[in-house]
Amino acid sequence: MIKIRNEEDLKNWFKKNYKKLGFSDILRYDVGICPDFIMKEKGKSVRVELEIKSSHFLLHGHSIKNVDRIICIKKDIDFGIPIIELKNFKLIKYNQNSPYSLENQAYLLFKKNKVVTTSEVAKNLKISWGTANSYLKELILKGKVRRIKKDGVTLWLKK
Repeated sequence: MIKIRNEEDLKNWFKKNYKKLGFSDILRYDVGICPDFIMKEKGKSVRVELEIKSSHFLLHGHSIKNVDRIICIKKDIDFGIPIIELKNFKLIKYNQNSPYSLENQAYLLFKKNKVVTTSEVAKNLKISWGTANSYLKELILKGKVRRIKKDGVTLWLKK
């Protein structure tokens, strides 16, 4: 059972598992507009939108003209385009632990290194520096890491 909390966790899962769905490469991903991903499949570009439920595609105001495929956990409406319904997923509450949350992925980087910088987290997770910084601060609040500043650089240490 794959546990996710939200669409962001689903996108993080997809980045690591897209080949299982028949795609060969990620050409573009998550720039804040529809589609979430442009994938390579059999040498062609495929525009993919990820949703928890297929009906969320409408709730988010997306247009069918902008996508070739929808990938979701629950297919509850049809659009006349291919919809891939993922099996073996469980939607969990926000305060529950998801291995695909960015916070969890950031914390895993401390297994390799006892000390990391915000830039290293951003680079490894392919997110912006500001997003990485926010998730590292969440880890401070949870008592998992501590922060020290040295010569203009912020260092994050596992507790």
